[in-house]
Amino acid sequence: MKVAILSDHYLTGGAAQATDRVNLSLFLFCLKLPIGLLEQVDVYNARITLFAENEKKRGLTPFRAASKREVLWYEESPLTRQFYRPVRKLFPHRFPHPNTAEYAARQLRQALGRRQPSIISVHNLHAGTPWGWGPHLVEACLEFAPVVWTLHDMWSFTGRCAYSYDCDKFITGCDAACPTPHEAPSRAPEKIRAAWEERRAIYDRHRHDLVIVAPSRWLAEQAHRGLFANHRIEVIPYGLTDRYYDFDPFPREDARRELGINPAGPVLLLAAFDLTERRKGAEIVAHLWRHIEHRPLTVVTMGRGAIAINDPLIEVCSLGWIDEDRQKAVAYSAADALLHPALADNFPNVVLEAFACGTPAIAMPVGGLPEMVRPGVSGWLADAATPDGLGRAVERAIRDLSLGKSLRESSRDLAAKEYSLELQGRRYFQLFQELRRR
Repeated sequence: MKVAILSDHYLTGGAAQATDRVNLSLFLFCLKLPIGLLEQVDVYNARITLFAENEKKRGLTPFRAASKREVLWYEESPLTRQFYRPVRKLFPHRFPHPNTAEYAARQLRQALGRRQPSIISVHNLHAGTPWGWGPHLVEACLEFAPVVWTLHDMWSFTGRCAYSYDCDKFITGCDAACPTPHEAPSRAPEKIRAAWEERRAIYDRHRHDLVIVAPSRWLAEQAHRGLFANHRIEVIPYGLTDRYYDFDPFPREDARRELGINPAGPVLLLAAFDLTERRKGAEIVAHLWRHIEHRPLTVVTMGRGAIAINDPLIEVCSLGWIDEDRQKAVAYSAADALLHPALADNFPNVVLEAFACGTPAIAMPVGGLPEMVRPGVSGWLADAATPDGLGRAVERAIRDLSLGKSLRESSRDLAAKEYSLELQGRRYFQLFQELRRR
C-alpha cells in the first residue's frame, strides 16, 4: 500500500500534529496485522510519502525512520537527499517560480505520477494558499488514486474561514458580506464568493469518488449541512494514547515539583498554540475571573502569548511555548483540570492530551467538545458559551475536586479506550482497503 499524504505543515499547529498521528496510527496498526494480511497489503514495502510545507527539520526518531515513511524536506540531508528535488518543485515559494494554482497542481501531478500511490490522504491545505494551494489540488489527486480528505476545521466547505461561529453563509453561499474576512485564513471580501463557488463545482464533479473524514460528529454535521451534503462522510476521532508518545500521567506532586509550583489552591491549566487568539477564548479569559468566587487559585499557562490577571489571590505561572511531549505531559499532570475556553473548536489536541495524562477538562459547549468532555467522566461543560457560564463550570469543578472527584482515572480510561492510535489506525486502514478494492 503506497499512501501519499498532502498537508500544509508537518508539525506546526494542531492539525499538522493530528495529521502526523493519523499517519503513525496507520503504520502501527499494519504492524499488528496477521502475517497473511500483512503480505496482502505489503506493509514492509509500503511507503507513506508526506508532501508538506517547509519547516525547520526536527529529526526522525529511530522508530519513525525504521517505519520507512518518506518525510520530504527542503533541507538536504543523508536521510532525505534522494527526495530533495520533488519537494523543491512542489513548493515554489522559496524559489523563483510563479506561485500560481496551476503551477502547484502541475508539480503535484508530476510528484504523484512518479510515486503512483494506492491511496491519497489529504489534510489541511489553507496555510498554503499564498503559494497556489487550494481545493483544486484534491481534484489533481483524484486523477491518480482514491482520495480521503480528513477535515480539521470548516475551511474546505466555506469561502475562507476555518470556523464560521454563528454565520451560516457557508450553507447557501459565502460572499463579500463575510463578517470576518480579515481573520486568518483571510481573503479579500470580493474574492470570497468565487472561492466558495470553486469548491462547490469541484465537489459536485466528485461527489461519488471523494470521501470525507471528520474527527468529530459536530464537524461531520457541519460538512453535511454545507458543500459535502452529497458525499460519504465518516467520523474517525483522533488517536493518541500509545507507547510511542510521552503522554502518560506523572504523579501530581512530582510534576508540580518539577515545574516549581507550590499552590495553595486548585491548579488550572490554560494551553493553546496562541493564548491570545480570539477563537481560543482570549476575550472569555479576560472576563472570567470575576465569575469565580473560589480563592486562592493557581493558573498555569502553556503556549505563546501571555495572560494578565489582576487579582492578588490568583497566581499565574507561565511555562511559555513547550514543544516536547514529555514536558507537556508534566504540565498536564500538574493541573487539577485543563481550562479550555475556546469559542469554536473541532476536536482539540490539548484536551485529548490532557485526558491521556489523567487530567479532566473544563470547556465550553461548542464544536466537538461535548463529545469529549463528558460530565462525571472526563470533565465539566459550561451551560453557556459566556464568561459567567464558564465560571459556573469552574465552580462546579472546584467543588467536585474538593470532594475527591478528581476524574483522573476515568479521563485516562476514556482516552485509552476511545482515542487510541491503534483504534484510529484500524479505522483508517479499513477505509483505505475498502476504497482500494472498489
